Amino acid sequence: MEGCAVLVRVLEIAPSSGNFHFDGGEPQAFIEVDWFRDEQPSEPDSPGMMESEEGRAQIADFVKGKRYYDPAKAYLILHPGHSFTINY
Repeated sequence: MEGCAVLVRVLEIAPSSGNFHFDGGEPQAFIEVDWFRDEQPSEPDSPGMMESEEGRAQIADFVKGKRYYDPAKAYLILHPGHSFTINY
Protein backbone atom coordinates (compact mmCIF):
# COMPACT_ATOMS: atom_id res chain seq x y z
CA MET A 1 0.00 0.00 0.00
CA GLU A 2 2.77 2.42 -0.90
CA GLY A 3 1.83 6.05 -0.47
CA CYS A 4 -1.51 5.08 1.04
CA ALA A 5 -3.19 6.29 4.22
CA VAL A 6 -5.84 4.31 6.05
CA LEU A 7 -8.60 6.08 7.98
CA VAL A 8 -8.71 5.25 11.69
CA ARG A 9 -11.85 6.16 13.63
CA VAL A 10 -12.17 6.73 17.38
CA LEU A 11 -15.62 5.79 18.66
CA GLU A 12 -16.97 6.28 22.18
CA ILE A 13 -18.71 3.11 23.33
CA ALA A 14 -22.01 3.70 25.13
CA PRO A 15 -22.32 2.21 28.63
CA SER A 16 -23.79 -1.28 28.68
CA SER A 17 -27.41 -1.54 29.75
CA GLY A 18 -26.62 -4.92 31.29
CA ASN A 19 -29.44 -6.57 29.33
CA PHE A 20 -28.94 -9.43 26.90
CA HIS A 21 -30.33 -8.73 23.46
CA PHE A 22 -31.06 -12.11 21.89
CA ASP A 23 -34.70 -11.38 20.93
CA GLY A 24 -34.75 -8.50 18.46
CA GLY A 25 -31.87 -6.61 19.98
CA GLU A 26 -31.53 -3.14 21.37
CA PRO A 27 -29.65 -0.45 19.44
CA GLN A 28 -26.17 0.30 20.72
CA ALA A 29 -24.89 3.84 20.18
CA PHE A 30 -21.33 4.55 19.12
CA ILE A 31 -20.33 8.20 18.92
CA GLU A 32 -17.48 9.07 16.58
CA VAL A 33 -15.30 11.49 18.55
CA ASP A 34 -12.20 11.62 16.34
CA TRP A 35 -10.51 10.28 13.24
CA PHE A 36 -7.01 10.35 11.81
CA ARG A 37 -4.97 8.74 9.07
CA ASP A 38 -2.53 5.88 9.60
CA GLU A 39 0.10 6.54 6.95
CA GLN A 40 1.23 3.24 5.49
CA PRO A 41 5.02 2.83 5.20
CA SER A 42 6.57 2.71 1.74
CA GLU A 43 8.55 -0.45 2.61
CA PRO A 44 6.30 -3.49 2.06
CA ASP A 45 7.66 -5.38 5.11
CA SER A 46 7.33 -2.43 7.49
CA PRO A 47 4.11 -2.38 9.56
CA GLY A 48 1.81 0.62 9.96
CA MET A 49 1.19 1.99 13.46
CA MET A 50 -1.95 -0.10 14.02
CA GLU A 51 -0.11 -3.30 13.12
CA SER A 52 2.37 -3.22 16.01
CA GLU A 53 1.83 -3.29 19.76
CA GLU A 54 4.14 -0.27 20.13
CA GLY A 55 2.18 1.67 17.51
CA ARG A 56 -1.16 0.87 19.18
CA ALA A 57 0.28 2.04 22.53
CA GLN A 58 1.30 5.33 20.88
CA ILE A 59 -2.21 5.73 19.45
CA ALA A 60 -3.76 5.00 22.88
CA ASP A 61 -1.52 7.69 24.43
CA PHE A 62 -2.51 10.08 21.63
CA VAL A 63 -6.24 9.49 22.30
CA LYS A 64 -5.76 9.84 26.07
CA GLY A 65 -4.21 13.27 25.48
CA LYS A 66 -7.25 14.61 23.59
CA ARG A 67 -9.79 16.98 25.17
CA TYR A 68 -12.71 14.59 24.52
CA TYR A 69 -11.01 11.74 26.42
CA ASP A 70 -12.71 10.75 29.68
CA PRO A 71 -11.10 7.88 31.65
CA ALA A 72 -14.59 6.84 32.83
CA LYS A 73 -15.64 6.10 29.23
CA ALA A 74 -14.68 3.32 26.81
CA TYR A 75 -13.40 3.84 23.27
CA LEU A 76 -13.09 1.67 20.18
CA ILE A 77 -10.19 2.43 17.86
CA LEU A 78 -11.46 1.16 14.52
CA HIS A 79 -9.16 0.33 11.59
CA PRO A 80 -9.92 -1.95 8.62
CA GLY A 81 -7.22 -4.43 9.63
CA HIS A 82 -6.60 -3.95 13.36
CA SER A 83 -8.89 -2.56 16.05
CA PHE A 84 -8.61 -2.27 19.83
CA THR A 85 -10.38 -0.74 22.80
CA ILE A 86 -9.39 1.64 25.59
CA ASN A 87 -11.01 1.29 29.05
CA TYR A 88 -13.42 -1.44 27.92
